Amino acid sequence: MFVLYMEKLLENYRRLKLDRLAKKMQKGDAKAAEEIYNYFANKLFGFLFNRVRNKATAEDLAQDIFLKLVSKISLFDPKLGSFSTWFWQLARNTLIDHYRSSENNKRVNNFSEFKEEAIEEISTDESGRLESKFELNKVFEFLKTLDPEEQEFFELRFISQLSFREISQITDKSEGSLRVYAMRLKRKIKDDLKDK
Repeated sequence: MFVLYMEKLLENYRRLKLDRLAKKMQKGDAKAAEEIYNYFANKLFGFLFNRVRNKATAEDLAQDIFLKLVSKISLFDPKLGSFSTWFWQLARNTLIDHYRSSENNKRVNNFSEFKEEAIEEISTDESGRLESKFELNKVFEFLKTLDPEEQEFFELRFISQLSFREISQITDKSEGSLRVYAMRLKRKIKDDLKDK
């Protein structure tokens, strides 16, 4: 019970801090913009790379998203939702636009469809170090067992580290159903690890 309370408290603190930074950024505060960039950069790159499986494309998309953030920051209204949710919706829409463009009008890539070479490009931890190829292969093999909806939830929750509230606002699913979804996914992971 205490852990859940602390998680909620930290989530609210993070949400309020990002909302304050966004308001400062709307007033032209470059330091606030830098803090927002530093907060989201690694999470955003991980999310994008997991979708496009190409380091250069992920970097280009991330740059586009941050440029859109600068040009559209005036549209953020804290009365309509948190900045974090607004930012991730902007990122998700940019990714959708990427796939809708004529040259990218292929099916959306699933997280589990990584090619062997792509594993070498992945940086999975906070310091940017590459995890061992063996461990990543195990993760990718497991992710192949997930359906596309589970893969997207995995990316939003565990790669981008969004709260249930933020994922709920992005996907239009209730927080309660997302919590149940997370428990089922964790059980799947645990069962998969037990089998190996």
